Amino acid sequence: MGTLQSPEPELGPNGARTAAESQKMANRALWRNVAYRRILCGYGISVFGDCFNGIAISLWVLQTTGSAKSMAAVQVCNMVVSFLFGSFAGTFADRLDRRTLMLSSDLFRGAMAFIIAVSLFVLHAPFPFVLLLLSLSMFSSLFQAPAFHASVTSLVGREHLQQATGTIHLVDNIARISGLAAAGISVSAFGGFTAIMITGVTFLLSAICVMLAGRFPDVQRSSMHRGSFVKEWGGSFSYIFANPLIRSIVILNPLLILFFMSAIMLVQVMAVKVWQANPVQFGLIETCIPLGYMLGSGILIASGKRLKRRGRWVFIGLLVLGPLYMLLSNVSSPLLALPLIIGGGAMFACCTMLTQIMMRAEVPDELQGRIYGVLGTITSTAPILGLTVVSVLADQWGAQAVLESLGALLLVVGVIAAAGLKSIRTYR
Repeated sequence: MGTLQSPEPELGPNGARTAAESQKMANRALWRNVAYRRILCGYGISVFGDCFNGIAISLWVLQTTGSAKSMAAVQVCNMVVSFLFGSFAGTFADRLDRRTLMLSSDLFRGAMAFIIAVSLFVLHAPFPFVLLLLSLSMFSSLFQAPAFHASVTSLVGREHLQQATGTIHLVDNIARISGLAAAGISVSAFGGFTAIMITGVTFLLSAICVMLAGRFPDVQRSSMHRGSFVKEWGGSFSYIFANPLIRSIVILNPLLILFFMSAIMLVQVMAVKVWQANPVQFGLIETCIPLGYMLGSGILIASGKRLKRRGRWVFIGLLVLGPLYMLLSNVSSPLLALPLIIGGGAMFACCTMLTQIMMRAEVPDELQGRIYGVLGTITSTAPILGLTVVSVLADQWGAQAVLESLGALLLVVGVIAAAGLKSIRTYR
């Protein structure tokens, strides 16, 4: 059925789309939303670049210094920068133009990648100076994620949130897998200098995608959420504490990621020490982790609006994970472990994706940047602490015993969360 050619979109102040234009965008099918497709592409390229850069820098540190302390220094700097400035970056995402913030982050990281490559391989700069450059690059990356995530709702409309969130998770996983794999190949084939230069190019490509997306819909800011930077930053914590649903998500999501990342690390140790997996089998195990996650994401995308009582499904996934890890700890073969690993990834996707959909649907657009900033700060720190504790325990008691205990503890946590976090459980 034909349609008339629509006139040029009406623009509001500063060239931003008006509310009428925003609604028109929301009514489009998700796949026809050009602006969303382009920033999603940019986000995927940016995640690819982050993972690529992480492996390239890690290999350089190991090959150059051979020091575990140097590797730890890089990780600690990343964690400290994220912990100290993540919530502030989210507040900036609500105060400034989000598209401009994403562009600035990508361009700065691209420039920093070129500077780091020259500093490492041409100038042979001392390690402390390189650490400073890496910290600056990490600081800039903090602004990209909250600006992107906070823009999704206004770009796609609330009726497309489930499909959009599922697509984001799929793209995120594909980008991470390909980035990690491509980095190792590139360093081996072309050397560290070329690999880090490629990282810079990926960030510039991400910036081009964001630029081609055009201006984002205008976000109306109510007077009750306006104020000085410090007031708005503090207001994010006040909002979280005052809203039972968002408070519950901020508690539950980091716990989920802490348990999941710890379990995956223990599975990798078991694959080598207990199951004595060969390289092919170990590669299959590594592939099944994101495969399960993508399977869960795909099911949620396909279910669309037919999925009811989303809150209950969060806890169904959570309550299945604990026993699944306990069963996985008693498996004697890597091949028998594969379906359990896929199932664990699918259940984890069910939990995390649905809580993300709840956040996007319930948090006002004008607050989403700072809420994602706070959540990102916690979720980037908690897994590192969990991995540290679990690795020490695994050395003492063995990965098998620790994974079984972790599964039992997760089951207890799941029961407590299902009983106590009513705002999630009863969510429609």
